[in-house]
Amino acid sequence: MATTKPIPTPQAFKNEPATHATAPSSATSGFFQTPPRLENPFLEDEAYKRLFSFYLPRPLQSSLSTTIARFGTLTLAPSTLSYAHNAESNPPRLVSQTPFGAPSNTLVTSAGWQALQTLGLSEGMVAIAYEYEQGAYSRVHQFLKYMLWQPSSAGVTCPSAMQDGAARLLSLHLARKDIELSETERRVFERAYRHLIARDAEAWTSGQWMTERQGGSDVRNTETLATYSPNFSPEESTLDTDNLPLGPWSINGFKWFSSATDSNMAILLAKTPSGALSAFYAPMRRQTPPSPSQIPNTELNGITIHALKSKLGTRPLPTAELVLHNTRAYLLGAPGAGIKTIATILNITRVHNSISALGLWARGLAISRAFARVRKVNGVLLSSTPSHVAELAAQHAEFRGMAHLGFFCVALLGIVEAATPGYSLSPSLSSSASGLATSPRAAAEALGVAVDDAPHLLRLLTPVSKALTARAAIAGLAECMESLGGVGYLENEDVGLNVARLFRDANVLSIWEGTTNVMAEDCVRVLKGRDGGVVVAAVTEWVEGRVRLWEGRAGEGVVRVWDGFREMVGRTSLEELKVRGREVLATLAWVVVAVLLGEDARRDGDAVTGEVARRWMARRVEAEKTDWREAVEWDRKIVFGEEKGEHRARL
Repeated sequence: MATTKPIPTPQAFKNEPATHATAPSSATSGFFQTPPRLENPFLEDEAYKRLFSFYLPRPLQSSLSTTIARFGTLTLAPSTLSYAHNAESNPPRLVSQTPFGAPSNTLVTSAGWQALQTLGLSEGMVAIAYEYEQGAYSRVHQFLKYMLWQPSSAGVTCPSAMQDGAARLLSLHLARKDIELSETERRVFERAYRHLIARDAEAWTSGQWMTERQGGSDVRNTETLATYSPNFSPEESTLDTDNLPLGPWSINGFKWFSSATDSNMAILLAKTPSGALSAFYAPMRRQTPPSPSQIPNTELNGITIHALKSKLGTRPLPTAELVLHNTRAYLLGAPGAGIKTIATILNITRVHNSISALGLWARGLAISRAFARVRKVNGVLLSSTPSHVAELAAQHAEFRGMAHLGFFCVALLGIVEAATPGYSLSPSLSSSASGLATSPRAAAEALGVAVDDAPHLLRLLTPVSKALTARAAIAGLAECMESLGGVGYLENEDVGLNVARLFRDANVLSIWEGTTNVMAEDCVRVLKGRDGGVVVAAVTEWVEGRVRLWEGRAGEGVVRVWDGFREMVGRTSLEELKVRGREVLATLAWVVVAVLLGEDARRDGDAVTGEVARRWMARRVEAEKTDWREAVEWDRKIVFGEEKGEHRARL
């Protein structure tokens, strides 16, 4: 049996007194910095509290506050952090041979990784969205927890994201009327769906196998081949681990960058002999013939782990090169509809990517705040040093804007899914949970969005959010590292305060699920595509409808920028707009965030949110100048909060 380092106990994070020291030295005596202390983000993080109250109606705020507060404490509990420490200290490894030289092809993951997987699944990191207890707000509930979970999870959120996408895909597939499923296919897909939305030991994670050596993001260059081969050879396994038949398609090829290699199933792309790129469902393992003791064994389903990837970050996550040889699978969707089919997964994993970026960045900012409260330079706390707080305030303002961009997409996703439900194991639960207050119409009206426009806004803004939250988090975490000085650069043993780890992990988020340029081109295709006019009209209606409610002239500037943008899109060719893709992303994000921050401030007159909105808008719209002394005071309030009632919002 493979061994790993033991999971450290909470005491492992404390300095133990030396037992054999004979005399004090400069290394063990003198000044030691008081360590910063992280607080429950649900109670301490002003930005998080604003998201909670903005995107959930009051009745759900009351019913979920205790649950999420408890979970916020759990994410920082010594036991949770010890699991993360163990996972970081024991990266996955591949055992290629048994002690007697026989081929093994065994993936070994750490006890900490496995414990975090179990914990995340039991807390409903995927299940919440499919239990549907909050109706159209179920996605908001899910991702409010997910954001707290991400920085403590050691990356188990990656397989969770693909698990979520696969669950939605199978749900829609099972509900389709235009494709007739055989009795076996329905049994197989229903059983997989049950696993994907479970919280207990029956829960499955999923892989998403697209990337190949030749193609990268261009899946049209896929070389993996799928052949319809319903007849099995006598020595071939025919059953999966649930005693259900393996699929009639034989998959052969090579997948270059496959995360979640320890998952229970995968959705993958392969070409049929006609060259049609199609999507397939494949269980990860299959049964082998019983041994002489009649105990059934399992093996990988025609999958060989060729090598594990060595990465800058997400080190506990097993990412591998896979050889597929007669991997048995089922076709999903129509032949040749692979991109359209797997887009369902991508739309969800890109939202996961955005909230992952926000979660890592939020932890980095929390560490920076905590450090500023205890660290003195020249006898003055950093929290009282204006230049230090000014940079923290700039980061916090940027974070608030990007957080709204990410959660606006989350809210839209919840509305769209509630309006177009897929297959459900408990239809009665879905209908009873979706009362008038949590219906898609009510959720859309709370955001000022027409229900029919929600799919268009979601389709346009998902790549915008994915691209810009990732890039902002990477830059923001670099600033968080610098705010701690040399300590921020250290790979320290206290995983809860290790900003360097957060920075390493964040860097993949601008690459996963499509690079920034891929996202920009996707956004441009929406704007210039067949439904481009409808999409632009939906944004126009939302922007103008919201800012019409504002006092003052800030809204005029937002509308002016939007009008200029849509005029530019209309007169610019598709090819030129692709070249200017990042400019398109930035302008769209500025407009959407300006509206959301303005709405956040307007709803209760919160002064700090009003100042954040004013600063955001001042990037593109002329704004009233602020005296530097007043700016210093606003900086402090943006970072550390303020007493309620001090000011009213100004825009």
